[in-house]
Amino acid sequence: MMDFNNNITIDSDRLSIKVFSLKDITAKYIKSLNNKEIMRFTEARHRAWDENEIQKFVISAAKNVESILFGVFLKKDNRHIGNIRLFNFHKIHLRAELSFLFYDKDEWGKGYATEAIRAILSYSFEDIGLHRVYADYYEPNLASAKVFSKLGFEIEGVYKKHFWFEGRFVDSIRVAKLKDDC
Repeated sequence: MMDFNNNITIDSDRLSIKVFSLKDITAKYIKSLNNKEIMRFTEARHRAWDENEIQKFVISAAKNVESILFGVFLKKDNRHIGNIRLFNFHKIHLRAELSFLFYDKDEWGKGYATEAIRAILSYSFEDIGLHRVYADYYEPNLASAKVFSKLGFEIEGVYKKHFWFEGRFVDSIRVAKLKDDC
């Protein structure tokens, strides 16, 4: 359980999802990670990103049993449009945390996040053997709320005034999906 193969590829109808590697870092990706609109609802917005910082993050996010960073690519042209990360794995309780960022604004609103996370959930429950996948999102992030709702995640709790966001504190919403609910 939870011993990852870096050659993992997960295919959905329109997407190919694979372990993100250093060769997947592009100038567009670097620029996007410094775009305030794209990074608005992420904790990564608090830092400046350059190629060296991204490389360090990718390497740290690829620690076997601790974290796995997936790149999401369009099948039609193999273009990288976002990432999904599974981390905070717990071997005894069979759970992991999920985060995602779809940085290609041209592809927003087309259902790619929902499709990709659905595929990652299937992999998490069926291949890794997880029992539970959970996530947190900023309460004003309606796009994330919509994705999690579509995928059947349930709201489990609210961390009141948890994030400093645009001049005020906002709630953090904790959601989870159980294997039994699939």
